[in-house]
Amino acid sequence: MNKTDDLFDKSLVIAEDQEEKMAKSQKKNDALILKDEYDQVVGFILREELFGVDILHVEEIIKPVDFTHVPNTKEFVLGVINLRGKIIPIVDLRVKFGFGKKPIGPNSRIIVISMNDFNVGFMVDKIEKVYYIEKKSIEPTPSNIPQTIEKYVKGVGKLQNKIMTLLNMKELLEEGGGLN
Repeated sequence: MNKTDDLFDKSLVIAEDQEEKMAKSQKKNDALILKDEYDQVVGFILREELFGVDILHVEEIIKPVDFTHVPNTKEFVLGVINLRGKIIPIVDLRVKFGFGKKPIGPNSRIIVISMNDFNVGFMVDKIEKVYYIEKKSIEPTPSNIPQTIEKYVKGVGKLQNKIMTLLNMKELLEEGGGLN
């Protein structure tokens, strides 16, 4: 077994049964329209709140590993890791959003985001699961979102019995998502 195999979070499984159920509820020739009607989002917890990122930006999800601290970086940058030859900055989203620090626990995970040939890892409290959110149930950012995270929110997804804050990866990465 390769040492990097231990990094992967094998507990996160795409809800294939949910996808299959949705496909069966559609006519067979309409099953391909699912992508037009639903967003697939990786849901995760920060400070007991549900957040989500578009699965298309998620490179992988790994268990926390030792990172190398980089001097003179912003408070929310935990350090960098070497992931299969790529140097990836690790950002503590709790600190970035002003939620305060929390020790890395057994459920903590790093979501490695890839966008425009740039990779960054976001430390989160816990991965929930992959959600399918109907595009028509996504609303613009509410006015009561705290100013500390308002610019990082692209909308709010209404699920059956909860609400998910959907993050704007472009804004997060452009404004200090990495080492700058």
